[in-house]
Formats: sequence, structure tokens, C-alpha cells
Amino acid sequence: MDYVFGNETEARTFSKVHGWETENVEEIALKISQLPKASEARKRITVITQGADPVCVAQDGKVTLYPVILLPKEKLVDTNGAGDAFVGGFLSQLVQEKPIEECVRAGCYAANVIIQRSGCTYPEKPDFH
Repeated sequence: MDYVFGNETEARTFSKVHGWETENVEEIALKISQLPKASEARKRITVITQGADPVCVAQDGKVTLYPVILLPKEKLVDTNGAGDAFVGGFLSQLVQEKPIEECVRAGCYAANVIIQRSGCTYPEKPDFH
């Protein structure tokens, strides 16, 4: 895979299963990005979300943290679908060949919209720019 997505719990579980003896999400993301690939045409990019904490992106041997859109607790309704929404937003920009930081920004936007609503619903007109 060229892109691997997960959340911090999934990353820590992956680390434990592979005997990496670390719970540090940045370190885990870096290790995942450096695992062998069937095709070496592109290097792997690992994207780990962490709820209200920054999104961790590992690529080319380094890790970058991107801030999320902070949301007051009283606006948090339902986190179901947040990860899928993040990936959808991310990919919406990736297919347009936008830089990773823009892909993450779109992913954060989509997840932020979803967690403010009950179930996996979205407003009739999104306002992502």
C-alpha cells in the first residue's frame, strides 16, 4: 500500500502485535512507513489520527504533526464515522494532487463535520474551501 491510515489505538495494537515494544505513535507511524512494499515505485505514507491530538504523518523518513480542528466538548455528538470521513476528505484532495498538508486539512474538516452530527450524516452544503 502507498498510503496506510489508522488511529492511535490501531497503531499501538499494530506495534504490540509486531513486537515493536513502543507505544509512541510517531515512532510507530515511521516504522509502518518503512515496511517493505511489493512496489517500490512510490514510498509509503502513514497517516495516524489521534482524536483531538495532532494527525501524525510519516513519509520519507520523517514525521510531521498536523493540528486538528478543535471542537468544544459540548459540540461533540457522535464519533462514529469520523475515521472514514477523515480518509474521504484526505483522498478528495489527494486525487487532485494537492500537498499532504491540504489532504490532512480536508480530512480534519470532514471528520469535524461528522462528529457534530448523529450518525454518519453531513450537511446539505459543505463549506470546505
